[in-house]
Amino acid sequence: MSSMFDFICKIGCFCYFVDCMLNIRFLNRVLLPLFIVLMLMANIGYAQNNAETIEISRGFPSIFQAWSGIENLPNENEMRLLARHDLAFGHPYTLLEVSWNISELQPYSGLATSLMSNQLDAARQRKGELRSLNPHLLLLVEIRYRDAKYLSASNEKQVENWWEVGYFPPDSPYWLKGKDGKSVIGWGEDTNGDKVIDENDTILNYLIDFTHPEVQDLIVKQAVALDKSGLFDGIMLDWWNEDYATSPIGIDDWSATILTPEAELEARLSILRKVRAQVDNDFLILVNANMRQIPKSAPYVNGIFMECYKEHYDKGYNLNQIRQMEETLIWAEKHLREPQINCLEGWRMVANYMGDKNVRIAERDSERNLQWMRMITTLSLTHSDGYVLFSDDNAIPSPDHLHNWYDFWDADLGKPIQDKAVEYNRVAGLFVREFENGWVVYNRNGTPQDITFDVSVKAINNDKLHKEHKIPAYDGEIFLRQNVRGIAAKFASPNTKSE
Repeated sequence: MSSMFDFICKIGCFCYFVDCMLNIRFLNRVLLPLFIVLMLMANIGYAQNNAETIEISRGFPSIFQAWSGIENLPNENEMRLLARHDLAFGHPYTLLEVSWNISELQPYSGLATSLMSNQLDAARQRKGELRSLNPHLLLLVEIRYRDAKYLSASNEKQVENWWEVGYFPPDSPYWLKGKDGKSVIGWGEDTNGDKVIDENDTILNYLIDFTHPEVQDLIVKQAVALDKSGLFDGIMLDWWNEDYATSPIGIDDWSATILTPEAELEARLSILRKVRAQVDNDFLILVNANMRQIPKSAPYVNGIFMECYKEHYDKGYNLNQIRQMEETLIWAEKHLREPQINCLEGWRMVANYMGDKNVRIAERDSERNLQWMRMITTLSLTHSDGYVLFSDDNAIPSPDHLHNWYDFWDADLGKPIQDKAVEYNRVAGLFVREFENGWVVYNRNGTPQDITFDVSVKAINNDKLHKEHKIPAYDGEIFLRQNVRGIAAKFASPNTKSE
């Protein structure tokens, strides 16, 4: 479609020609304005059609899965547990039981640039079954670029199965080396429970040199393969940062880094540019930037995975951290590429560091953790159109991001019909947002706050049906309309403002 300006110029020239040749001046006085109005209407319709392509189709709350799944619903199979989420990312086999094309001859998944052809049909069937359970489920594959599993040549000879080798060959130039010329541990799990991650733990990843052009080419080829497969909606890239380097000289030794911040940033942006140039426009890219804003990456990225770190596993978040969550989430909703898939994850408080599955499930349902869950969930609902998760603290030895499913998440709010980050009655830290089927209230004000409706609404947490409700400090609530379809029930006070 040509621009409106070009169109108007052409019409003006046409009318001038007719005016000169036929001296019919009403063309300029009548037809030109008419053509302009029609063109404006056409452009408005075009804009509306474009808006519909990114219109929200799912209901809320929208819960996502980060690698690990639900632990507290033993009577549901793995397929149904995954389909409870509206977005999930992880290894392709975890999602659709399809692996990278490795073999005994070439067993390194970091070098594989296609999926197993003999698993594609089963993967398509599995995706169809998942979509029949949840048509809104998005599936993203994590591509390793910053760190991955490493095995030395001697350890590689001891593996029981050929596919249990590292991500790259042990002598690959793609591993990042320290000053001593050796590969460097970049991440691990405290598998022995001594609260220190070191060589004595069994789950360790080593740093990858993602500034290497060939590493970047492999990343792009994997992204393209995922896109062309038609099985996945996008990719997820962990450890995303525009502020400092993420290549420590030793495990948890951040006194210096191997790569400079400038070199890492340029490599990350290069990866994004190369991927975007090769995949379809609707292919999604999610990056884990924690609570940081990433303006240089924004044109290429559809969402931030906000893995909200806290220093002490047995404590909750402080006010500054909570406000940073809000600010980054609102920034991401305003600046990232459409369609957006921002994902906010809060971590629970842990009492038993070495707790088994039953202990973890019970602790997640403690009164204090349920309050944190409601606060994180309602923060996401009032400040974004994104996804939310409340899971374990990464510090504990069990796999990261395991979580319970909460009844609170089963509320059927429908779609949002109010702006984000709106304060209720101008009370600082008290936010409200209206949805098709009710309202969400989030209170990070330091004191309990009263909320008043024009009609009786039911609170999901306490099941009370009243016009007036009290929201505890650092808590949140979901309120559902009761038999008022088609009626615009409103708050008693219209004094709301966007923060």
